[in-house]
Amino acid sequence: MPRRGRWRAAPVCRPGPTSRNSYKPRIMRATLKSARLTLRPLAASDEGAWLAAFNDFSQARWLSAPPFPYTPADFAAFLAAAPGRALWVIEDAQGPCGSVALNPHLGYWVLPRAQGRGYATEAARAVLAAHFAQPEAGPVRSGYFEGNAASARVLARLGFSETARGPEPCRPRGHDLPHVSMSLTRDAWALANPFTLATPRLTLSPVTEADAPAIRRIVTDPRVGTMLFAFSATLTEAEALAFAQSWRWQGTPPFRLALRRDGAFIGAIGLKSLDDPEIYYFLASDMHGQGLMSEALPAFIAAVSERFALTRLTARVFIDNPASARLLAQNGFRSGVIIPVTSPARAAPSPARIYTRL
Repeated sequence: MPRRGRWRAAPVCRPGPTSRNSYKPRIMRATLKSARLTLRPLAASDEGAWLAAFNDFSQARWLSAPPFPYTPADFAAFLAAAPGRALWVIEDAQGPCGSVALNPHLGYWVLPRAQGRGYATEAARAVLAAHFAQPEAGPVRSGYFEGNAASARVLARLGFSETARGPEPCRPRGHDLPHVSMSLTRDAWALANPFTLATPRLTLSPVTEADAPAIRRIVTDPRVGTMLFAFSATLTEAEALAFAQSWRWQGTPPFRLALRRDGAFIGAIGLKSLDDPEIYYFLASDMHGQGLMSEALPAFIAAVSERFALTRLTARVFIDNPASARLLAQNGFRSGVIIPVTSPARAAPSPARIYTRL
């Protein structure tokens, strides 16, 4: 019997049944990037990799849809159908090494030379991050044939949970096999893939309900609250808790990350929405003058721009807050028009300038 391969889950060419999930994903960016990988569109030059992969039975036996043996004509037909589909070639420093797709069933495979490096998890995570960055995105389905322990581990790391077991067709083997169906909800994705960042002195991590007392203490300080747009000087504990709950990480904006120094909550930074990508931030007054927000802001900008494919960010700053204006200018924001803005911490609307970073 051929040696068991380490191909992952359902194949990239398998369509998921739309009756279980009416959501059809918007076609995402043509190219996605992760720490070690580039995910790019399928090209005619990938024929050799496809033929080598799908004609290796120890690999193909874990996939459901590709014919076996796999011919140049099969690849040509697959290539012709690729445009307009959420499908990417996984490429590392040595070239093509696999593929990942969301159609809306998540499928992936990795060439033998690239197995054991976490590439399947890394590539799938990049695709799922792009998927859940869309506010209307629904749950994602995937699965694996029983015995494919490597794929089971990948899906578990990504946050998938089992939904059903039953026979599914395996075309390379020519008969049905026991199959484990799995699903990933937005909440499960957010829990399994928290948005965290680290800078030399800070940790940026999701806001929790336990942060509510610190939020209240910081934003009711007039040195902080009068420079913000959302907080009253008489903010209650219940209102602070409601803010913390509304800011929780759910895989897509709106959200706030807590700024933590030595584990203590000292401020927050966040993003309003993808359609209106305004950033907000505040820092406890006893932390001012230490360059901490100058450390946090560029890390946050880089992370959200990459994760959510943002090409523009905005911010509003009261004109009597020159420190924040300087911070934005140092991070590539350009000053724009002045508009009146209300704040519960101010007696009347005050002029604020809009800043934009392209």
